[in-house]
Amino acid sequence: METNQRKLFDLNLSEEQEQIILKNIKEFRGVGTTLESALGALIMGQYFGWRVLKILHNPLTYRSYEKILGLKFQDVCPEKTEYSETKSVGYAITQKLGSFWAVVMGKRKVADKGKIGNQSEVEQHVADHVAGMDKEEKK
Repeated sequence: METNQRKLFDLNLSEEQEQIILKNIKEFRGVGTTLESALGALIMGQYFGWRVLKILHNPLTYRSYEKILGLKFQDVCPEKTEYSETKSVGYAITQKLGSFWAVVMGKRKVADKGKIGNQSEVEQHVADHVAGMDKEEKK
């Protein structure tokens, strides 16, 4: 393998955070797919922000992944990134509605909130959701 090859996932972690995660991987006992999902959530959180993780996962799963990794997502992931609004349908809709926590807590239902697309797809989903809300309000 080439030594100058760029890392696929250049995670923004301190040495201490990295060591905590490595220790937890080494000591993990359980279903491997759960560990795999927690690690995937960490990568998603680094690139999309912890708010998108809150939209994608129910609170129990979110906390379970944090426990598996031994870290809080809010400590190792940015709140949001450029991908949050341009690729995450759910996050873009929460921004348009101004109700992030209402969507996360299930008080506002958002179809396709977990969908990841390109910016034009995200904008179309946002427009469709807002149009659907307008129809509901007129009834």
